[in-house]
Amino acid sequence: MLDREQIKSLVSKAIGGDIFDESTGGFVGVMARSSAGVQKDIPAAMEMYTLLDHFVYFLPLDTRHLAFDGEPIPLESGIVVSTQGDKIIAVIPIKAQQLTEVAFWLADALPSREVKAMPGLLALMFSVETHDDVQHLLPEWTAAFYVQSNKDHCIPILALRSVLDDERFGGDWVTVALHRMSEFGLPQQAAFEAAGGEIKIKS
Repeated sequence: MLDREQIKSLVSKAIGGDIFDESTGGFVGVMARSSAGVQKDIPAAMEMYTLLDHFVYFLPLDTRHLAFDGEPIPLESGIVVSTQGDKIIAVIPIKAQQLTEVAFWLADALPSREVKAMPGLLALMFSVETHDDVQHLLPEWTAAFYVQSNKDHCIPILALRSVLDDERFGGDWVTVALHRMSEFGLPQQAAFEAAGGEIKIKS
């Protein structure tokens, strides 16, 4: 299992180095060398990385629910790491009127001022992939806000908007995001049923 120092090291690799140098730049560097649409997602990606980097020392590291065996993880603030070390979820507590202050770019993707003003839990998801024996921390394109910390009041957030350039989404990213959340053990059944309970992604 990844410990706090290892998580911080992965964040540093992702955002460090010369972003235009393939030999030193991390995932943010890859984004900087990509299309204009991907480059516009850099602020949101940086925000996700820096939030994980900040809260990894302020939130408990969950060592109880690591397998993601089909059951949702408990919806409570903390950092959850999968047994294999290939998934990280940061569940961050948000006080009323503070979502925009804590996560400006992610909150910007929410259209409702009322929702932005509510307290809740902000869930950020990351994958750890290994290439040429080097681990890389990748942010998910979606995040989630649980209004009033209620698992039945889950609102997906389109964090990295360039993902919509992928034709497989068929114009509907919400149900795909909810499906992706389930792979990270995040509760989403009520929101999934409200969205029609059907994954609309092309093969």
